Amino acid sequence: MALPKLDIATYETTIPSTKQKIFIRPFLVKEEKILLTALAGQDSEEIARATKQIVNNCIVTEGVDIDRLELYDLEYLILQLRIRSVGETTKIRFMPRQGADCDECKQYREIEINLTEAAIEENSEHTKTIKLTENVGLIMRSPTIKMMGKIESAKASSNLQELFKIIWMCVDTVYDGDSMTSSKDVPVKDGVEFLESLNAEQFSKVEKFFSTLPKLKQSVPVKCKSCQFEQDFVLVGLENFFA
Repeated sequence: MALPKLDIATYETTIPSTKQKIFIRPFLVKEEKILLTALAGQDSEEIARATKQIVNNCIVTEGVDIDRLELYDLEYLILQLRIRSVGETTKIRFMPRQGADCDECKQYREIEINLTEAAIEENSEHTKTIKLTENVGLIMRSPTIKMMGKIESAKASSNLQELFKIIWMCVDTVYDGDSMTSSKDVPVKDGVEFLESLNAEQFSKVEKFFSTLPKLKQSVPVKCKSCQFEQDFVLVGLENFFA
């Protein structure tokens, strides 16, 4: 005798970067296990793969190209899936406050937060056009979640050569006055050499492109009942929200 098929509800949500309305379904137990396993391993690339796989599985609307979504799109969508699948609230465990005299502040504390209060924060200083000299500059493309996972892994291992390769993948065009050169027409080796030729001030502009990318954030106020110490903790990234 065949087992019955369970009806699965669908929900409407919006892709932040494009404002496109799409339908999603809650993730299943097997998909939640994939995500939690990846988060527990704390491997950036594994988390990126798991997030991409789950979001792709749970988007019901046809024609959505996961590879073209912004990083913060995927972070937002995976959080919406979590809300629809598990619930709107979760408990976050905070570390003891270092150097505290208060006994309560010296203890771990668990606080329930409402995940629906998380939002995409856009930085007014973020721009995809990076002016290196009076005539030369870069036009960047936003990194995918896979790229960001590789960037974090390269940073952690201090593999600068790999880091420059990934940064070059985020370059769309190099302009020199009116001349435009697509990064696709430049060998990766030459692109890396170009990045390595930047001075500190020029490279800091490239770093600023990444540091000011839109991010999924939520501010959590924490107050000690004993000493009245108050502090706002900012949750950023999937590791924080799924802690």
